[in-house]
Amino acid sequence: MNDADHSRKPITRIVVCGKGLAAHMTAAMLSNNLPESIQIVSVACPDLTDDDSILGNLAPPSAYGFNLSAEVQEPNLLVNTSTAFSWGTKFEAWGAARRSWVQCFHLPLPIMGGVLFHHYLARMGISDLQPYLISAMAALKGKFAHPHAKNDSKLTRAEYGYLFEPLSYSKPFAAIASARKVKLIAANISSVEHNGDAITGLRLSDGQSLTADLYVDCTGLQAALISCLGAIVANNRSIRVLSSIRPNNAELGPPCRKLTGHSFGWQVESPLRGATARLTICSTDSEQDAVAAHGTAPQIAYDVMLGRRSHAWKGNCVAIGPTAGCIEPLTHAPMLLLQRDIERLASLVPCSDDMTMECREFNRQHADDYLHAELFHRALFAGEAGYTNSYWTASNNDPMHEKLTQKLSLFQSHGQLVSYDLEPFNPEDWIIMHYGMGRLPARYDRVADRPPEAEIRQYLAGMRGDIERVVMSMPSHHEYVQGIARYLKQKAW
Repeated sequence: MNDADHSRKPITRIVVCGKGLAAHMTAAMLSNNLPESIQIVSVACPDLTDDDSILGNLAPPSAYGFNLSAEVQEPNLLVNTSTAFSWGTKFEAWGAARRSWVQCFHLPLPIMGGVLFHHYLARMGISDLQPYLISAMAALKGKFAHPHAKNDSKLTRAEYGYLFEPLSYSKPFAAIASARKVKLIAANISSVEHNGDAITGLRLSDGQSLTADLYVDCTGLQAALISCLGAIVANNRSIRVLSSIRPNNAELGPPCRKLTGHSFGWQVESPLRGATARLTICSTDSEQDAVAAHGTAPQIAYDVMLGRRSHAWKGNCVAIGPTAGCIEPLTHAPMLLLQRDIERLASLVPCSDDMTMECREFNRQHADDYLHAELFHRALFAGEAGYTNSYWTASNNDPMHEKLTQKLSLFQSHGQLVSYDLEPFNPEDWIIMHYGMGRLPARYDRVADRPPEAEIRQYLAGMRGDIERVVMSMPSHHEYVQGIARYLKQKAW
């Protein structure tokens, strides 16, 4: 061991700053995955602006495993929060063609004779993928059951996520952090002291001075810590966010969000247990029309600068989720990126105050994740928008990355799927989106010509029929959630 190794100090304290969902999830995950020798302090920052609605109320299928790693089990969500299930997002009146489809979660589609499923659809001239997606059909019918229910082979191809309200969803994570003796300080940050690329301390509103080896910035769009170190958002495109959570005593709605395109931008509704979340996105010059479409005065309204910061981790400060980079909640991307940031941090917590390697690797992976999520969202605007206002003009005029150009051109010309390492959106996400947007392959894999046409038609008809029968036998989302909640309460979960 050389002298430099002797001079390194071990990590003994991590401070997590923020009052929202990202802060609670981060504190719970770190407290459950780090040794007790590392103290975790959570600074609640109660006066921060509530901007968690930018997460979009939709958690991906990976939330189940993520939550378990933080010791938050699904029954906890169903008994103690307003969380509901979700097959994905139903797009309506999207783009110039006013297209509608369910951007659902789904496991890989069948591979027949070594050929991907969509090549057989192309051979048969079939342009509608939804009848072959059980999660999409269940979403359209308002039905839900856990994919492993009765071990039905068709239902097991579906995947589900969660519809959530951030404050309610955060409570189990906050309880885990508290049980694991995370020190909570209910104070705001008065000032951030720093020297070069390192934070040297925080001055809090209660008069305390707080120091740590590693600072985790979960302060949302304010980015109270990382911005002090010069990590800025390079993009200059902003959107206006209008958000409301309204009580709803009616039956629980379908297990999916409903996202509708409008001339001013778009609006999404998420049915929750006992409430409905409504989120409206527009440009500033279209706010009057957006407010009118929102129905009632929004409870929260704020501007968001889209894009990622120049550094997600700089010096001894790491930014998580929307603090590091903000993406529109068109899909489950905001929560997916947040989860991946937290998992990445948990795996890269440095052993000493020399964080150079961990910082470099975190930034590399974060940049790749954000870029690939942006590619997926940019693909939703590829083509004519049909509207001329500033929101749609800015969305359609964003430069097309060469990776996306390659993805789109190869799928439309040959039905080929171009994939990059560890993309947050999987091939099924892309196939479903391509078909939903009306982007169909001009040619297909000629190996798909081997089976007789009658055999393929019989297979596809059987697949559709099986899916229809399974969906018809499923309970409504409301009935299923009510039944599970009643069962869990009887078991005193």
